[in-house]
Amino acid sequence: MDRNLRKIKFLFLFFLLVLLQEACNTFDKKEPIPAYIRITGIDLKTPADNSQGSSSTNISDAWVYINDNLQGIYPLPTRFPVLLSGRAKISIRSGILQNGIDATRIDYPFYNAWDTTIELKEREILSLKPRILGYKSGAVFHLNEDFEGLGMNFEKTTSSTNDIYKTSNSSSVFEGNNCGKFEILNGSIDVTIATTKLYVLPKQGANVFLELNYNINQPMQIGVLAQNGAQINQTSLIGLRATTNENGISVWKKVYVDLTQAISSQTLATGYKIYFYAKQEDGINNPLFLIDNVKLVSF
Repeated sequence: MDRNLRKIKFLFLFFLLVLLQEACNTFDKKEPIPAYIRITGIDLKTPADNSQGSSSTNISDAWVYINDNLQGIYPLPTRFPVLLSGRAKISIRSGILQNGIDATRIDYPFYNAWDTTIELKEREILSLKPRILGYKSGAVFHLNEDFEGLGMNFEKTTSSTNDIYKTSNSSSVFEGNNCGKFEILNGSIDVTIATTKLYVLPKQGANVFLELNYNINQPMQIGVLAQNGAQINQTSLIGLRATTNENGISVWKKVYVDLTQAISSQTLATGYKIYFYAKQEDGINNPLFLIDNVKLVSF
């Protein structure tokens, strides 16, 4: 009996020593030391011939791939650790707020990626400021309105008494010499502005986006008019809030409106118009809407 007891004690001590040794080995392992990448922002450079319009963006996130693996999605500006050292391939893609909604962040399908090779060193911070070279090959600009040429691609609808016109007022213009301006004037309660022509756009889930810079002192809706024979189907897509800041000054913003579902769901439509609609809000004495760099893009 004593022999069995001694044997059990021996085995217990043996296994205890093994566990202690494993624990020591675990604590003795060297922790990896990361390198760091800092991205302060992402710029866009469009061709000087204006074939892709303004270089204005609202890139909110960096989608970072290292050696073809997704490292992470980072709100800008950002700094993050990377558990790699030495030369590595990095690809940075532009993340945006789909329909201006913070909860729907996507990799914008039309901008090119920024690709390069970097050298990662432990503890060191590598600062990057990617400059995207325009839109991807195959991007189609159905509409590229910067209000700088003769005429314009927008007009009031038959239901609207208020029209759109160009303004060159320096206190109103976003960039260049002009922008589009429409108002809700005294004696009227709303305004509807639409594109002058119908656009043939791809369906079956193909990406279609509307980009625009805007400066508004009250809410405005953006929607699609789909032509189906003699019938016109109207779909309101998003509502934009006033861009008035904490100082009571209206400022310019940019939004990316996803039209994909609205276009693809109208399977029999032969053409589409984009429209802006606003109804005067209580407390807003002079409703004013400024728009610029309106792009309608698909593949």
